[in-house]
Amino acid sequence: MAVIYKYKGISGSQYVSGTIEAINRDEAAFKLKEQGFIVTELTKVSGKELVEKVASNKAEKEQLNLKNKKVPIDQLIIFTKQLETMVRAGLPIIKTLTMLIEQSTDPVLKAIIKDILQQVESGSQLSDSFAQFPKVFDNIYVNLLRAGESSGKIDLFLKKLCISMDKSQKIRASIRGALIYPSVLFVVAVAVIGVMMVFVVPVFQDMFKGSPGGLPASTQMVVNISEFLRDPMGGGVAAIILTAGIFSFSFLIKTNYKLRRFFHYKFLKVKLFGELIRKSSLAKIAMIQGHLTAAGVPVMEALDISASSVSNIAVQDAMTEVKRGVYGGEPLSELFAKESHIFDPTFYGMVAVGENTGNMEEMLESISMYYEEQMNETIEKLTALLEPVMIVFMGATIGFILVAMYTPMFQMGGTL
Repeated sequence: MAVIYKYKGISGSQYVSGTIEAINRDEAAFKLKEQGFIVTELTKVSGKELVEKVASNKAEKEQLNLKNKKVPIDQLIIFTKQLETMVRAGLPIIKTLTMLIEQSTDPVLKAIIKDILQQVESGSQLSDSFAQFPKVFDNIYVNLLRAGESSGKIDLFLKKLCISMDKSQKIRASIRGALIYPSVLFVVAVAVIGVMMVFVVPVFQDMFKGSPGGLPASTQMVVNISEFLRDPMGGGVAAIILTAGIFSFSFLIKTNYKLRRFFHYKFLKVKLFGELIRKSSLAKIAMIQGHLTAAGVPVMEALDISASSVSNIAVQDAMTEVKRGVYGGEPLSELFAKESHIFDPTFYGMVAVGENTGNMEEMLESISMYYEEQMNETIEKLTALLEPVMIVFMGATIGFILVAMYTPMFQMGGTL
C-alpha cells in the first residue's frame, strides 16, 4: 500500500521540500536520490490504510492529539534507560513495549507507548513509530534509533541517547543552579526593602513630623519614595506598568522573530552570561554531532539536527552558514573557523585534527567534554560574581535606608 512521505533536501544550491508517494521509506529515499536531491529530512505523512483506520475508528482519532503532547524530560530519560536495558537483555520489542506500558507512571507517555506498540504490531518500523511524536522524540532521538535498526545495534545507540539526554539535562541543571541562589537573594532583598518602605519608614516619618529645620536630604528622599510606593496612584500604577511591561516583552520575544534574533545576538555578547550560552551550545553541538557521525548520518543532516538542538539564534545562524559551505565542498574545520564569533580556535582546531586523523567521532566527544568543563568553570565564575553582588546590593540598600531614618535622631541628639 502506497504511503505519502514529506521530504526536505537540497537541489543544486537551493533548499527544497515537498511530498512523494512510495511503498516504504527506503523507496522514497531512492526516488529522491534518483531525482538528484540530497535528502535532509524524510517523514511519513499518511497512507491509505492509515486514513481508513482514522476515519472508521473514533478512538484512534483521539490518539492523534497525543502528537501535540509533551513528556517531562526525566520521565523520557527513565523510559529510554529501561528500553535500552530490556533490548540489551534480548527481550523482543513487542514484549519490551508491553512491559514499559505497565511500568510507566506518566499518563501521556503511557498512551504514547501504547500507540507505538500498535504501530509496531501492524508492521511499522520502531523508528517510524517514534517519529510520529516529534514533541516527545526529537530528530536526534529518531535518527539514532533508526541507525540502531539499520546496524542491528539498537541497544548501543539507545545507550548513546541516554548519555546525550543525561548530559543535556546536566547542562540545564547547572545553568539553573547557577542562577537560583542569586535570584533568591534578589527576591529577598526586594521583599525586605518593600516591607521597610511600606511599614517601617512611615513609623519614623510620624516621629519626625514637625521636626525643626526639616529632614535631611537622604531622609526626605526615602520618605518620598515610601509615600510614592504607598500611594495607589503612584506605586500601584508603577507596579501594573512594570508587570505589563515584563509580560509584553516576554510575549514579543516569543512571537517576534526579528526581536528575538536581535536579543539573542546581543545577549551572546554579555560577559559570562554570553560565554555560558556559547560554551553550553558548543558542548551540545559536538556531543550530538559525534553521536550522529557514529550513527552514519550524512554530514548535512547531522549539522541540521545539531543546529536544531540549540535555542540561540546566533548559534543557529552560524550552523546554517557552515551547512552552506559543506555543500560547496569545504572542510568542516575551515567553515567553523569562518564563524569565529561562535566557534573559537580550540573548537575548529580539534575538528581539523579529527579530519586529518579520520577519527572525527572520538574527537567530537573530546570537544564536548572540553566545553562541558569550560562551561562548569564559567558557572563557578558567574556564581562567585553574582552572590557577593546580590549581598552587597541588599546590604547597601537596607543600610542606606536605616542610616537615612536614624540621621534625624543623631541631629536631635547633637542639638540637645
